[in-house]
Amino acid sequence: MIRKSYLLILGIFIVFNMREDLLSQGLTRNKKIRTNVEKFSLIPFAEPVHADSIKIVTFLEIPFYSLQFIKQDDLFIAAYQASITIKGKKRIDLGHQVWTDSIKVSDYSETQSHVLNRKHFSTFTIPVGEKYVVIGELQDLDTRKKGFQKKKIDLKQYQSKPSLTLPIFMLNLNGDWGFQKGKIPTRGFRVREFGEGIELQVSGFVESGEFSVGIYLSNSMTSDSLYKEFKGYGNLGFFNESIFIPSSELRSIKNTFNVVLTQNGHEVEKNAIFSTYKPGVSNFVHDLDIALKQMKYILTNQERLDLKRQSKKKKEQIFYSLWKNRDPTPNTEYNELMEEYYGRVWYANEHFDAWQPGWETDRGMIYILFGPPDEVQSTNPSTSSSSLFQVWSYYKVSKQFVFKDQNGFGDFRLETPFLGAGL
Repeated sequence: MIRKSYLLILGIFIVFNMREDLLSQGLTRNKKIRTNVEKFSLIPFAEPVHADSIKIVTFLEIPFYSLQFIKQDDLFIAAYQASITIKGKKRIDLGHQVWTDSIKVSDYSETQSHVLNRKHFSTFTIPVGEKYVVIGELQDLDTRKKGFQKKKIDLKQYQSKPSLTLPIFMLNLNGDWGFQKGKIPTRGFRVREFGEGIELQVSGFVESGEFSVGIYLSNSMTSDSLYKEFKGYGNLGFFNESIFIPSSELRSIKNTFNVVLTQNGHEVEKNAIFSTYKPGVSNFVHDLDIALKQMKYILTNQERLDLKRQSKKKKEQIFYSLWKNRDPTPNTEYNELMEEYYGRVWYANEHFDAWQPGWETDRGMIYILFGPPDEVQSTNPSTSSSSLFQVWSYYKVSKQFVFKDQNGFGDFRLETPFLGAGL
């Protein structure tokens, strides 16, 4: 019954397409749509190497789908040129590295892969106390199209001691990747495979004298629990410590490590999130606690009651159970409705935020339940006292929703309460 009711509302939509369908409704912000060649990743990692200098290892990650592959005999080949540049004060070029290479695959499906990628990295050692910019460039040598990205790096924060750099997760991978041999850094986002465990690299700058570091873990099983503690003496002016974390500690989708450095009565902290890939869980879900709250529009009263009675440790299991009941293809790994639902939540957060997160606004609620409207009409107030309205029309279900801007700051509220949430 739950699945039928859910399909009744969420099933009445044109197939969700984040770019094409939504742009046609005039609901997006005025953002430039990136071409494929612009969709590479530029990821800098920082590691202290001296009391007043830091090593910046920057990765340029090229997903296969971002390039144009040409068929040659039995192979598909993409040729490209990539570069990483670091600039300092007054845009002075402090370092530059260029790679010209090609990718060859035998299976066409690999040319469209969002998972397969080619990595390049550069290493620059620079003094703390200044601001820098890392620039990445990718050119497809067949189409001649170019993509650019840049990341700002502020090293002024490390002039004061004690200070922490952002913790880094390390995975095992043969080769030299700019750090300890056989270790490659990762942002820790939806990691699929990490074997027996990972290493958490903790580093920072300290004054001469004793210091202590506490590492706290929060996930669906525990909250702010002291995971590891160590002490040191700052005779070098910096420290660098690696902590092994077994895979058994990383069973939750979201694992937050909070690092607290204490010295001479001063306390600083940084946190890093390691999220794991779970089959059947939407790519838009990164925190199960929040994801459960965002289900409020489709939960039954009984499900809400059951959820309130459960402990935090059982909520992950409940999340899977709730969505299993709503899976139109339960024998497959992919849950289409979950992906659709949280895709709409993501869109609502991006476009309808007011005094609260976008998914909790009235427009967010209607968008999540009904998808992009077939037509949007907006009124233009003729006087300063006139109200601004939006009218969303859904022709296939013969519904129309009127939103009024309550205060002139984009806080649109439904004129008539909608009672359809909580099927």
